[in-house]
Amino acid sequence: MDQARSQGAVLVGGRAPEEEALRRGFFFEPTLFDEVMADAPIAQEEIFGPVLVMLPFRDLDEAAAVANRTSYGLVAGVWTRDVARAHRLVNELEVGQVFVNTYGAGGGVELPFGGHKLSGYGREKGLEGLLAFARTKTAAIDLT
Repeated sequence: MDQARSQGAVLVGGRAPEEEALRRGFFFEPTLFDEVMADAPIAQEEIFGPVLVMLPFRDLDEAAAVANRTSYGLVAGVWTRDVARAHRLVNELEVGQVFVNTYGAGGGVELPFGGHKLSGYGREKGLEGLLAFARTKTAAIDLT
């Protein structure tokens, strides 16, 4: 948070907790930054916590380009009333999961979970997760 502020990001809401016991760990209130440069570390790195940045865009092409410009690709969230736009972004975003008009971690055991790029290799859960434990064998036999 300090680095983001020193690079010009504006803290809209959130802060470190007041309780000393929690401050010794990595705890934050849900936190939102505005006026963040798209190449700033807080916009580029995979921050696991309730920390979000607002990045403006002019159209869907620019939104997808900004989102895909990072080296990570675990999860994306899209809010829209236009289902065609949602489907377009689902296809264009280089991430393992896309939540549309909702956001949550993982879903049920039937939904595969994993990322793209530096956000992970392979999938957990669902049929895709079971495939890691399978040994496929092919046999070709000619009896002529």
